[in-house]
Amino acid sequence: MSETWLYDEHPAMFRAHPFLFLLLLISVVGILAIGIWWIRIKGERLALSDREVLLERGLLSRQRTEIALSSIRSVRITQTLGQRIFGVGHVELFSAGDLAEIAIKNMPRPDRIRALAASRQLDLLPQR
Repeated sequence: MSETWLYDEHPAMFRAHPFLFLLLLISVVGILAIGIWWIRIKGERLALSDREVLLERGLLSRQRTEIALSSIRSVRITQTLGQRIFGVGHVELFSAGDLAEIAIKNMPRPDRIRALAASRQLDLLPQR
């Protein structure tokens, strides 16, 4: 059965660090640094479906973490003023313990992640 992904993003580059991006763009070694940065960004992926949350890290070697969306207890979004302006933030997903099972920085539209997790929790409540 094919899974429908409701959110599928890589961390943001420019929106997360606009001044660093512009500084690297105008420097001599900046193009190489931007290339390395882009490769690192493409090596991370956070995806949410209607049933699970998936975090993948790595290009050559891969680390994959999957959590059932129904087991997400809380979502923590951390944003600086600049991140709020550009619509990115750090996301932490908690299920059972005090440590985040999934933590990823500079994700675009972090409030979308929170809304998807919250709507899934509402779907699981018993109907009266």
